[in-house]
Amino acid sequence: MPTQLKGTHMTLSSCGAVVRSALVLVVGAVAALAPVAPSAQAATVDTAASYVFVARHSGKAMQVQSTADGGAVVQSARVDSPAQQFQFVDSGGGYYRLKSRYSGKVVDVSGSSTANGADVVQWTDKNAANQQFSLVDTDSGYVRIVNRNSGKALDVWERSTADGARVSQYDVNGGTNQQWQLVRLGTTPTDPVPGGCTGTAPITCRYDVTPGHYDVTVRLGSSSRAANTGITAEARRRVLDAVDTGAGQFADRVVTVNVRVPEGQPTGQGGTGTPGLTLVFDGRSPAVSAITVKQVRPPALFLVGDSTVCDQPTAPYTGWGQLLPSRLREGLSVANYADSGESSGSVLSNSALFPAVRSQTRAGDTVMIQVGHNDKQTSATAFRDNLTRMVRDVRAAGGTPVLVTPPVRRLFDSSGRLTGTAWHVNEVGTNLPNEMKAVARAQGTSLIDLTTLSANMVQQLGTTGSQQLFLTREAGDNTHFSEYGAAQMAGLVLTEAVRLGVIGSAQVR
Repeated sequence: MPTQLKGTHMTLSSCGAVVRSALVLVVGAVAALAPVAPSAQAATVDTAASYVFVARHSGKAMQVQSTADGGAVVQSARVDSPAQQFQFVDSGGGYYRLKSRYSGKVVDVSGSSTANGADVVQWTDKNAANQQFSLVDTDSGYVRIVNRNSGKALDVWERSTADGARVSQYDVNGGTNQQWQLVRLGTTPTDPVPGGCTGTAPITCRYDVTPGHYDVTVRLGSSSRAANTGITAEARRRVLDAVDTGAGQFADRVVTVNVRVPEGQPTGQGGTGTPGLTLVFDGRSPAVSAITVKQVRPPALFLVGDSTVCDQPTAPYTGWGQLLPSRLREGLSVANYADSGESSGSVLSNSALFPAVRSQTRAGDTVMIQVGHNDKQTSATAFRDNLTRMVRDVRAAGGTPVLVTPPVRRLFDSSGRLTGTAWHVNEVGTNLPNEMKAVARAQGTSLIDLTTLSANMVQQLGTTGSQQLFLTREAGDNTHFSEYGAAQMAGLVLTEAVRLGVIGSAQVR
């Protein structure tokens, strides 16, 4: 069926073709699970097919152990499970990413290390050099898998033959623990995708629409295979967590998406994105058969804040506002106007931030305001005045203001307790959360005490366990959140918003 356009309402049905890329190498057909000597016949790598990588020295298969970023890559007895199946994703120039069918993530040399013995893990696909590999024929029917960044080969550490032995990288040598048999299992079923969409995993769809709010209705699933499909919109905004469908099963979902320019941070930090609406269907095995985009103006939930809230352009940095949409049903549009580095004063003075929110706010809208991280030199009086002005301006526009105290930093003293800086007592002695609470009392507005809620979580997890909330391990950063941490913060905000009656329980997905 052709694409139909009517005003701002678009119905897009399945059409299009799948493009393959190929590289000549030596592989062997395997009928049973036990590895056999590969044939010398040349074949092609099919980007629509799945492969199992079998180590020559051990006869065991490469395997991912989880769906998480940083999850280990090991060897294990071959069973051809999804955790042992990989697809080649063409990076160009003779390099490929190795994408797990189980997790949807790609094989990655941890930390872009060039050292011998460096861990090999899985990570969200960034098409980075440490995620790209060439396939080098060993003239024996096996291949070496050589990392583009380090020039080293994937090997099984210390030639172990044990289940669970880690995969690492090492200087290219003649070891059989660096030689891999590529066993083609067959072609992964592919499905036609709706108009405006390209790719298979992920599937990226772009629509030429103007800034505003849109209800996006999707039919997820495949007639021929099981699928696992989630959706991000615009600048890495998670709008739908992954949905499982069996072969021949379909799931209809509606998500409400805010489209703006720039699509990420309002001041353009990290890039302005692409015009119109961008949807990415991800998950372990995504499938979408129909998409409808319709412009609407539902109640909006505007977010004003800093880098801990904003739509972060680059992984692994993630703002809690970036993951909030996935927790909400259609009919409430999250418009995230948070921006990195902003204070209570700068969000007021920059026309792209609070003034832009104020100009769009109308009756039925809610405006959440979280500032404090960057008010390092702000006096108590100035902080109260800035917050009071925003509360009054939102009300004057017909909206409902909600103050959100800033989440704690992960800063512990020698006794294992959070420091004053972690609690947002700033450099001039202003206790910013307490001042925000005072404004909420004086103005009679709702307040979400994210400072205390996040502190309870951080302290319960302790000095080591709390690292997973932040980017401590990845970047030595104890302020900004990992995707996991942002999800936890979004959950705290949403639970408290429902308890306070700021968001109705029927609006929670």
